[in-house]
Amino acid sequence: MKKRKLVCLGDSLTEGYGVERVYWWSELLDRTLDIEIVNEGISGDTTGGMLARFKTSVIDHDPSHLLITGGTNDLYFGIPNHYIISNIMAMTRQARYRGIISVIGIPTPFFPPEPQSRHTFQEGMDYVKLIESYQEELRRYAKEDEFEVIDFSLNMEPHLFLEDGLHANEEGHRQMYKNARPILERIFDL
Repeated sequence: MKKRKLVCLGDSLTEGYGVERVYWWSELLDRTLDIEIVNEGISGDTTGGMLARFKTSVIDHDPSHLLITGGTNDLYFGIPNHYIISNIMAMTRQARYRGIISVIGIPTPFFPPEPQSRHTFQEGMDYVKLIESYQEELRRYAKEDEFEVIDFSLNMEPHLFLEDGLHANEEGHRQMYKNARPILERIFDL
């Protein structure tokens, strides 16, 4: 039987920052789907960091599929969308070369707890708008290159986040799980 293993590569949104592991969306999927799921999320990571650790975080696991969800940290540090998507493109190309099927994860939105927290390290840059713009460009890239998409932003409301407005709480992880499950069931023919 063909192996069915999914590596989830990403940042804190993948790792499950601020929530006990048992509630992570990736853990919920691992317990309920007949596939092996490996969480390779690292809080604070950028797509450049993900690309740098691609061999150890992805290839060494020998997965059949790869879910890439990243870019929000890049945005926070002022990295333009086209650089972020170039890094994701490089990862999908490496995966394709190894026979790994890539899936693109659209990150969750940001709900700032205070008006001043909308801004990044770059003076005058609105983090909410940066994420929205990035989500749209990432959807466009995935469509153009015909990648499956898991849109983690669907049905994500402010009450589904920790106090920082960026990281999902336990209920938010359940919603992320609900966003991912039907797509993975179709991809893996479950």
